[in-house]
Amino acid sequence: MDVARKAKKLLDDMIHPRLLFDCDKRFCESAYYLCWEYRVYSIDALYLRVALDAGAVLVSLDKEDFIDRIKRKNPEIEVYHVSEFPY
Repeated sequence: MDVARKAKKLLDDMIHPRLLFDCDKRFCESAYYLCWEYRVYSIDALYLRVALDAGAVLVSLDKEDFIDRIKRKNPEIEVYHVSEFPY
């Protein structure tokens, strides 16, 4: 339990509150069409939905099945594989 509490504190310190969204039915449904539009897995669509809604930079380790597919659609956010991340 102590390790879980430490991990929670670490994540709470790392993640900006603006990037936290309630993963309720409405939010999940808002990401649903992204699976089809971008041809990505459902969990990836949730990450993409957050980035699009927050105007955030999207960075992932999954180049072929996620980042490359997103880039082909040229969204209005910055999208990078970690190897390309310029910051």
